[in-house]
Amino acid sequence: MIIIIGIILLFFIFSNIAPTCAAKAKATIRHKKRPWWLDGSLPWDRGFDPFGLGKPAEYLQFDYDGLDQNLAKNVAGDIIGTRTETAKVNPTPLQPHTEVFGLLRFRECELIQGRWAMLGALGALAVEGLTGVAWQRKGQLSYIVELIEGSSYLGLPLPFSITTLIWIEVLVIGYIEFQRNAELDPEKRLYPGGKFFDPLGLAADPDEFERLQLAEIKQARLAMVVFLLFGIQAAVTGKGPISFLLTFNK
Repeated sequence: MIIIIGIILLFFIFSNIAPTCAAKAKATIRHKKRPWWLDGSLPWDRGFDPFGLGKPAEYLQFDYDGLDQNLAKNVAGDIIGTRTETAKVNPTPLQPHTEVFGLLRFRECELIQGRWAMLGALGALAVEGLTGVAWQRKGQLSYIVELIEGSSYLGLPLPFSITTLIWIEVLVIGYIEFQRNAELDPEKRLYPGGKFFDPLGLAADPDEFERLQLAEIKQARLAMVVFLLFGIQAAVTGKGPISFLLTFNK
């Protein structure tokens, strides 16, 4: 248990060492030339995009084809230039991003998935730490227990089944995502703030808000890697993260 507490403490200590000024966030990885589409304006943008996934799409511009019916052969129009559209958000609630695979879309997906990964990584550790059952088997065992003894949570009986709880979760999360997707401001889509999402006003100060942005994206990226390792470990060993670590003491 001491090992797990130490890992969690190191996780938060190292992930919260975020720069306090934008200049540090705009630094590039050593010996790497920053791509022109990564200008350092996004939180913790280190100019790392080796496959060019965030590069804006480039469209070719063609001249008109020849359409003279008096000629024996009409020549196809030549390429006269290129056009690059900057990824932005337009007033279309169902598809607000002009580029589905654009930089803004990638940024949004990374942050949202990172938040889920942070919850998932913490949940995997908490479930196994409190119950002794690996996270990948807890849902299966809960369903079996429900069939025998009825649904419960932390030893307390629930007035509805796990299936009903899943439907409630789908409807609630679906409504929240629908409302978020209807927001056209790219910053409010990610950082809504207000009394519901920032009741303590932690992001009221601009400098503190910037620091929290950097800390969050670093923790999110780390959590995505951690949960990927949890999944690989569960598939290979069949054990949870805590029981797997405890095997090294034997």
